[in-house]
Amino acid sequence: MPEQPVATDPWTGFLDWFETIIIPDWGGLISLVPILLILGVVGPGLTALAMYWLYHRLTARRGRVRIGEPEPVHARLGEDGTPDFPPNVPYCPHHLLIFPASARNCEVDGEELYVRCPVDDMTRVASQDLCRVCGTRYQLGAALSPVVVRRSGRPPEGGAAIA
Repeated sequence: MPEQPVATDPWTGFLDWFETIIIPDWGGLISLVPILLILGVVGPGLTALAMYWLYHRLTARRGRVRIGEPEPVHARLGEDGTPDFPPNVPYCPHHLLIFPASARNCEVDGEELYVRCPVDDMTRVASQDLCRVCGTRYQLGAALSPVVVRRSGRPPEGGAAIA
């Protein structure tokens, strides 16, 4: 015959339960330490990191710099109507365009560009890095790879009133 459970009085049941709090099962508690570390340390750290990422995404500016190639510009004309080409910069005398320092041929017709020597004002082709008159060896422009920032997202012509 099966044994029937012995009824315990409530006071003894309370003391048995209270004994587990006063004298806990240390083996069981130590086995919970990794879970408590994950929930108590790693969890709040990951939450703080996610909240910072969200804050940064909401407050960061959306503008991006787009780098483009330098474009040729028109040469300034003097009072007498002759073009004024700066020294040590490639230019096309036929189209009156001043090109970036890395250019060697005209974009319009493919002809060789010319450069004015900064020392003796003589002209030479841009592909030569040595002045044939004074013997000066130099490199065109301040840098071979200038940074040009392209603008995008401009308002329509006429301003915001048209939009």
